Amino acid sequence: MNTLLLIGLAVFLGVISGKFFQRIKIPQVVGYILIGLFIGKSFLHIFEGPVIEGMMPVVNFTLGIIGFIIGGYLKRDVFSKYGRSVYAILLGEGILAFFLVAAVVTLITKKLYLGLLFGAIASATDPASTTSVLWEYRSKGPLTTTLASIVALDDGLAILLYGFASVFAKAMVTKESFSLLHSFGLPLWEICQCVILGCLAGFLVSKSVLKIRERELVIAFILGTVGIVAGVSLWLRLDLILSCMALGTFVANSLPKKSEPIFASIREMSAALYILFFVVVGSQLNIQVFFQTTLLLTVLGYLLSRSAGKIFGSMLGGKIGGARPEVSRYSGIALMTQGGVAMGLALSISQNMAISLPVGGKEIAVLIMNVVAATTFIVQLIGPPLVKLAVTRCNETFKDVTREDIVNSLSVKDVMQTDFVPVSENSSLGKVIQAIKEGGTDHSPVFGPEGRHIGSIALNNLKEALYEEELKDLLLAGDIAVPDQWVVTQAQSLKEAMEIFEERYIDYIPVIESQESPKVIGVLEYPSLIQVINRKMLV
Repeated sequence: MNTLLLIGLAVFLGVISGKFFQRIKIPQVVGYILIGLFIGKSFLHIFEGPVIEGMMPVVNFTLGIIGFIIGGYLKRDVFSKYGRSVYAILLGEGILAFFLVAAVVTLITKKLYLGLLFGAIASATDPASTTSVLWEYRSKGPLTTTLASIVALDDGLAILLYGFASVFAKAMVTKESFSLLHSFGLPLWEICQCVILGCLAGFLVSKSVLKIRERELVIAFILGTVGIVAGVSLWLRLDLILSCMALGTFVANSLPKKSEPIFASIREMSAALYILFFVVVGSQLNIQVFFQTTLLLTVLGYLLSRSAGKIFGSMLGGKIGGARPEVSRYSGIALMTQGGVAMGLALSISQNMAISLPVGGKEIAVLIMNVVAATTFIVQLIGPPLVKLAVTRCNETFKDVTREDIVNSLSVKDVMQTDFVPVSENSSLGKVIQAIKEGGTDHSPVFGPEGRHIGSIALNNLKEALYEEELKDLLLAGDIAVPDQWVVTQAQSLKEAMEIFEERYIDYIPVIESQESPKVIGVLEYPSLIQVINRKMLV
């Protein structure tokens, strides 16, 4: 099969599998991963070898988009509000997971350097799986903000710990002297390079998008920039997620209002890429590693100690940082996912061990890769449901609702005002004034013979009529009523009504019962309608 056919098949099967799992209250990402597992190296062997290599540019581009969107969460106001607790939880869960895994693996393998290496890998959290669940359930609140910020910064902490562990472990194995410069200096320099690259690209984007009026071209320009940053990162052997995260952070903070719809549009447009990404992730998981009994004890010890480190480290960090009790309690279980960063660190460690240890190096490399692959397989399945559990317990699901979501979910009948007072075309100006006073709107519909709607009187029209002192006793409602060019039925969608308001620059539309029965049963006034929508967004 050709690559294009396989990509289409992966997305098609991923959507079906994801929807099935969503129906049984499990995050869709689990379905994507499981369908990848089924068609990958564990069972059907369709997605493996050259096929995966051909898809790597798409996978890396998707990682870049994920990093960019995550960076959008790191705004100044977030850190001014949650900064202290975010950093405390980040350090608590990352460092405690490092030490607990290092201690347990050292006890099991009797090798300190292996413990340190596994500890560094354990500190990493997969940002893709975590944020995918947050987006799926439209979560919003202190816990969601904390999680999004932590997974964005977790890569940097993991790289620092890896730098320390890898240099120290290599010194132990080869009997070389330990270098503090190499252990922390080089990882810090890599992080700085990622930030510099992302910020330079972000500066270019923030200046350019102000000159591009077409929204579609703005999104295309940003996606192109994400691709360039990801490509340059791979070329320079930098962490592409960190680089694209820095790009997203710069754009979000330099264009705070304009960037919000841009991030939302990119997230919606990239749905197929996310599905393909997780199908590919699942296809690379090998279920055969569970049949190697020598690994089971190490896998079990790694999982238990890493879980304990994440949970209790988050609680400790949250308490020190003054986080809300529910954030401290549930952050740990929502940070269980493990993915690309951990696998990348494991691959790097395996290659270094194979080179550093001429005798036994390959066996250690295989052990590291298999343990990380096995634990990744497990936590990628249980991690997303735990993220859902955490945000559900904190009552943060389906809170990230946009104005478009509200408008699309309502009909005219749901929001029309019914507290108006209609007047006859033969009513005197005094009766019209009384109707405006008694009603709760700035407009009164005017009806003629047999209840036929002939127009409306606005409060502004009434003011103009009152200036004509000599005519006020002679004017009737029919004389000052203005014909309504646009009407909507109660069954029409609110979206249609909003399009009329915004395209025709009017502020009032009468609502009729139906096309067959043109009786006015309600009114829509644009200022009041916007207030209703804004209130619904705050619920």
